[in-house]
Amino acid sequence: MKRQMVDVLDEDRNWNFRRVNLLLIEYGCTPLGGYGNDDFAFEDSVKDVSDSDLIEMYSLVTGTEVDDVQSQIETVDSSLWKPGYVRLFLSHSARHKKFIGQVADELAVSGIHAFVAHDTMEYELPWQEQIEEALRSMQAFVAVTHAEFLDSAWCHQEIGWALGRGVPKYVVRAPADPTGFIGRTQWPQAGDVDHRQVAQIILQWVSKIPEFSDQIVDGLLAALRSAGNYMDAGATAKRIATIETLTPKQWATLAEIYHENDQVGGAGLVGRALAPYYREHGQAWPPARPAEPDPF
Repeated sequence: MKRQMVDVLDEDRNWNFRRVNLLLIEYGCTPLGGYGNDDFAFEDSVKDVSDSDLIEMYSLVTGTEVDDVQSQIETVDSSLWKPGYVRLFLSHSARHKKFIGQVADELAVSGIHAFVAHDTMEYELPWQEQIEEALRSMQAFVAVTHAEFLDSAWCHQEIGWALGRGVPKYVVRAPADPTGFIGRTQWPQAGDVDHRQVAQIILQWVSKIPEFSDQIVDGLLAALRSAGNYMDAGATAKRIATIETLTPKQWATLAEIYHENDQVGGAGLVGRALAPYYREHGQAWPPARPAEPDPF
């Protein structure tokens, strides 16, 4: 929400310096320039604003009704999404849902939960409501445009929803060119590639979005923790080993997972991927078992 407010304030000339400061003062935030520091920006001023005030500010800046903002927030913890994963809505034509399902499975190993209609949805619940809930609570949007995509009213509505939400969006041409507003950008061509290569294209894009960098790591750790076989554990470990570095907390979590999940600690694939990574960063391999918490 803060990021989207910054985007609006940067682009909308109606929000001049005085008007922005009036908004900040109204909500008890430090006005711009208050520190005599040119680097002090809007995002610095609102970093500690309360959730309720943030919702009201977001509504005023973006013109979104407060009830609509609240509705988006209430669906963030939806059971449609795996906790800790990046929430990615994967728009596609129904004819290619098997292929898209394979793409989603590949992304899951990288800590990205791709919502694929009819695969991700829960039984005995209205399917259209679940799609709308996923669109309200998604963090990013990708359209895979096969030829049939262009003839689907549902796919076009999903794109419109993504444009209206202002979430990061991407298109993989497979090989059809998207039409409408989203078609003005030159998107990557993926007409002759398999599901693994499409997933890699999407992963590379998501990984470049700053707001998802920590979440990608946390999602990878969540995927490793839940790995049910040594193949998935090894594939996730290989992706973790491509991360530039980990925080102390993330190293500790990785050690915990290593000792808790026998598909991780007992898998040769995991060791081949992580042992060089540990040594490269001055970490002992294999990781020591975390100390038991003091009961007193």
